[in-house]
Amino acid sequence: MSKNASTAEGWDQEYEAGRWAFLRSLPESGRYGVIGMWLNLTNSNAEVLDIGCGEGLLYERLAPMGLKRYVGVDLSPASLKIANVDPAIASLRAGDMHSFAPNEGETFSAIVFNEVLHFAEDPGAVVARYVPFLKEDGVIAFSMYAPNKPTSGANKLIAKLWESTDDETKWDVLDDYRLTSDKKNVTWRMRLVKPVR
Repeated sequence: MSKNASTAEGWDQEYEAGRWAFLRSLPESGRYGVIGMWLNLTNSNAEVLDIGCGEGLLYERLAPMGLKRYVGVDLSPASLKIANVDPAIASLRAGDMHSFAPNEGETFSAIVFNEVLHFAEDPGAVVARYVPFLKEDGVIAFSMYAPNKPTSGANKLIAKLWESTDDETKWDVLDDYRLTSDKKNVTWRMRLVKPVR
């Protein structure tokens, strides 16, 4: 990612240049499959808020699984223009995960943070901020790229997020994954949680 990508304009330039097209590749599909099955098996795939949705790849995977309402949020308006969604069930909105708020009264059966929490100084606080937007039995899924270097900044953020969601008084951890693509030599840390209410 370039230094520009911390701004909407920077992200737009990268999407327009095709920088993120690789996300459609087969080695990237495993994490979408895990998220899709998590939501399906917890009966939380009906109304999904996808933070950092990019061009709507998660929507494409969830649509055949009974998705009834999808809200995708991304900092890059250009990525949203690439998305191929059914406007009858999908709404795409430009926004930042730190300040985005759904429409009044809008709640979701699932909220997904797929490869976006690396851009949060305190990913646990960002995830906690979205709890009021969940339906009573709602779940939150997140996936984060985990570099091979254990002391990397990304791995430190993952450790912070895992530590914050390990608090059993606030979170019920439903599943915890380490997904590795041997083809791509990439690992993702993934977790499905439900807030304790």
